[in-house]
Amino acid sequence: MHWIGALSSNPGLARATGMRARCLLLGLLTWVCCSATLAVETPTAPLLRIDSGAHSAPIRALAVDGAGHYAVTAAEDKTARIWDLSDGRLRQTLRPPAGAGNNGKLFAAAITGNGAYVAVGGWSAENDVYLFERATGHLLQRITGLPNIITRLSFSPDGQMLLVSLWGNHGVRLFAGSTDWQKLREADSDSSYQGESYGASFSGDSSRLVTSSQDGLVRLYDVGQQRLKLLQSTRPTVGSAPFGIAFSPDAKHIALSHSDRPALLVLDASTLQTAYRPDVKDIDNGSLTAVAWSADGRELLAAGTWSRGSGHYALRRWSDAGRGGFSDVNLASNSVVGLHGLADGRVLFAATDATWGWLAGPAVTGTGGNTAPARIFASGLTDLRGKRGDFRVAKDGSAFSFGFRRQTGTLETAAFDVANAQWTSPQAAWTAARDGGRELLLEDWFESRQPKLNRRLLALTDNEVSMTAAVAADSSGFALGTSAYLRYYQRTGTEQWRVAVPATTWQVNVSADGRWVMAAFADGTVRWYRSRDGLEMLALLLHADGKRWVAWTAPGYYSASPGGEDLFGWQLDRGPARAADFFPGSRFRARYFRPEVIAQVLANADFDLAQRLATASPVGTLAAPETAPVLASTAIEQQTPPVVSVLSPKDGDSFSDTEITLRVSINSPAGAPALRLRARLNGSLFDLPAASLLASNTRNSAAGVQELHYQQRIRLPGADAELMLFAESRNGYSTPAVLRLRWADPSRSPTPASQSTALKPAPSSPAAAADLRPALYVLAIGVSKYLNKQIQLDFAAKDAGDFASVFKRQENQLYRKVEVKLLTDATARRDDILDGLEWIRREMTARDVGVVFMAGHGVNDSDGVYYYLPQDTDIDKLKRTGVIFTEIRNTLSSLPGKALFFIDTCHSGNVLGTGRRSIGKDLTAVVNELASAENGVIVFAASTGRQSAQESTEWGNGAFTRAVIEGMSGKADLAQTGRVTHKMLDLYVSERVKALTRGTQSPVTIVPQGIPDFPVAVSH
Repeated sequence: MHWIGALSSNPGLARATGMRARCLLLGLLTWVCCSATLAVETPTAPLLRIDSGAHSAPIRALAVDGAGHYAVTAAEDKTARIWDLSDGRLRQTLRPPAGAGNNGKLFAAAITGNGAYVAVGGWSAENDVYLFERATGHLLQRITGLPNIITRLSFSPDGQMLLVSLWGNHGVRLFAGSTDWQKLREADSDSSYQGESYGASFSGDSSRLVTSSQDGLVRLYDVGQQRLKLLQSTRPTVGSAPFGIAFSPDAKHIALSHSDRPALLVLDASTLQTAYRPDVKDIDNGSLTAVAWSADGRELLAAGTWSRGSGHYALRRWSDAGRGGFSDVNLASNSVVGLHGLADGRVLFAATDATWGWLAGPAVTGTGGNTAPARIFASGLTDLRGKRGDFRVAKDGSAFSFGFRRQTGTLETAAFDVANAQWTSPQAAWTAARDGGRELLLEDWFESRQPKLNRRLLALTDNEVSMTAAVAADSSGFALGTSAYLRYYQRTGTEQWRVAVPATTWQVNVSADGRWVMAAFADGTVRWYRSRDGLEMLALLLHADGKRWVAWTAPGYYSASPGGEDLFGWQLDRGPARAADFFPGSRFRARYFRPEVIAQVLANADFDLAQRLATASPVGTLAAPETAPVLASTAIEQQTPPVVSVLSPKDGDSFSDTEITLRVSINSPAGAPALRLRARLNGSLFDLPAASLLASNTRNSAAGVQELHYQQRIRLPGADAELMLFAESRNGYSTPAVLRLRWADPSRSPTPASQSTALKPAPSSPAAAADLRPALYVLAIGVSKYLNKQIQLDFAAKDAGDFASVFKRQENQLYRKVEVKLLTDATARRDDILDGLEWIRREMTARDVGVVFMAGHGVNDSDGVYYYLPQDTDIDKLKRTGVIFTEIRNTLSSLPGKALFFIDTCHSGNVLGTGRRSIGKDLTAVVNELASAENGVIVFAASTGRQSAQESTEWGNGAFTRAVIEGMSGKADLAQTGRVTHKMLDLYVSERVKALTRGTQSPVTIVPQGIPDFPVAVSH
């Protein structure tokens, strides 16, 4: 019954509690049954959502198209995601309307055999089933008004029928649809069920259907006439709760599992009589709720809530269709909810630890003996279920350490300093949570429904489980974290406040100064609650890669690491019949990236003070507005950028004519229409004809939204193409709409993507046509000897020269020519640098690669705007004598070919002088903006956040430049492939700089979405 408990408000509970939790979850049935039919009003306010590019809550369903090209997963994070099974890439995120609490959680998913349409459902205001077009993510249809929660969805293999299984005693409903599912009707239903139905399977010819139900029955139907004609029913005696069920590929047998015990049967598909029983030896904890067959029917596969110990939930695979021997393989750290056998022999799975992936199968005939390697795709969220003693907090709550569990199962410790916005090391002075104090003792608080204070019971709500506790340093009160709430009590046991939690509470602590209750949750966040009233003041999301993070306040102001600001965003619902829009945090960077506001909230525990600061002194690397209003429901609709959708061709289509018709739809807030459309083809700028005429084609659509359409003939290369489209309005750029097309005319020679543009290709000289290697343009700038004697450096100018030399050596190797403009010291004045930026912009073509290197000093002024300091800069006249970031950005983002930016400007020293207002030398906003998909620049930064970049006579360079030179000279080619790609260089530079500086400097590389890995050098 493990899955059933997922319908409660306690996602992830079983991850912490093992067998004990499975028993506790049985009690959740009554709560869900009574609550499921309550109407929930969908709010219009924007909802903050975590989005790491994967699921952030338990996956509850897995579906695969007939050809095995796409997998669909649905989860409690209120999204369904479509994955490409060739490489595991995310192709679409489906966002049905969603509200607060349980409203919007998804428990079921299905995809048609041809992969064209996806259905998802779960818990919603009107118990809706949503039908999406797979290629575009458009919401096509909604089945509404069903009597209860949707537990399972199943398309017939012919794609003409959809079965909807329901919670409670509501049975199943069969819907018939047109070929494109634009029209559908309810064809039949069976409401004679006396329990929930979780299992359903169509035969391969779509003529029969078998279902399982918690009422103990297995039912076999004839659906050949799109009607539910009951043929047989049976009540297996080995278990009382039939659950997983699957027709064999030849439709002669049916595999059946149970949720109440580890019982597995294979039934005769005609009579439902037991044909044989696979061996379930040594499966003595949990059950095998997920069951499937290999694509050829030779293997039977099963998994579920059964674990082999040490937190490993396993797959059992039987030979001879379940009659033969078996082998067991570990899959996940929590219950497995879906299995599917692919034609290439892989076994696909999904689990409630938010992971999915596949196991490699045997070599398949026709594949040359090759098999796809095993792959596991995790959520990316930090698993904060570490040791209680590792969750230690600084006296003022500004920093903390935490234990975390890696995907391998090992436990490690890390630390983060929120005030200084960086990873750090644990400090001995930080304090761990304690469960006792002066005349105060907490007992039975771990995994318990009956926590006690001084042996007196603390009352919890029904089915609420206490998970963690902490007593204040002065014993004036204590915090209790549970599966549903964070509670704070006075020392007498009187509850002072309680707040609903976003996920199960793993850890809690009270800062020694008494101001903060800090809690770590199953959604990967740590949150700060004001101890006096429980108001959530700050949230921090830590990515499992140990690099990316984002912190935010309820009003919307945030701080983030390079590459971290898109780990969260806001979902804006567009009504019950339309898919919701999602806007990552980066779309609001100019207004809401405010590191100093985060620091003020932490220091003062006062939103009003922090907001006054934000309004008084707006910060941003772009031109900031005169005021920065609170991100609230009354404002966000008018602040959102456009939303771009490609109408045709469809994502994943093939093409054999290089000229295609592109049709695009763009929605914008009323009063902020899209003004232009930009595109990148395989990472490089791509000219769209008439893309500047958008405003003349605007019309009003839904209330408060303007819609326009763009349609043009364009020319693509005769090769696979990935086209990214961005619409720009006064509110900024849209998130990219991605169109991937496959070249399907092998008889014609492919043309490089860089040689194709709009209908009129750029002319090329005979010499250029003869040598297809790109040209490389390098602008290297370094200043050591400033006119201002107080800000001198040792190696910045030398760094620029050495950097230029190592790239120059690639001439007549990877590049047909290498043009270098080197600006150092006296030749690196402001006008020289602006001329250099103009030079590289003028010289480059779409076939070329452009590299800009900057070493020296860079600063953020009092408004947070970044400036590079030329040799002749005057600190008192920074706006007139510095090189403002927008000049750098405008150049790099407009380069027609591939663009790389190397920046080494965060050297130590108070460049602005004592007493000047400055938020420091923080490159985060610069890096994030340049690496945004619309700008398309690969950024290599010497240091992270506010770290200082180091230089030394021992190296003869700055640490960063030394590592780049070594890597480009061949040391980054660790596998000896004969080339160095930008990903290889990133890996080498990152590790080498850490080694040179003994871990005190951490470089960062950010690669924009849509930029493939490509060589930057030939190894010497």
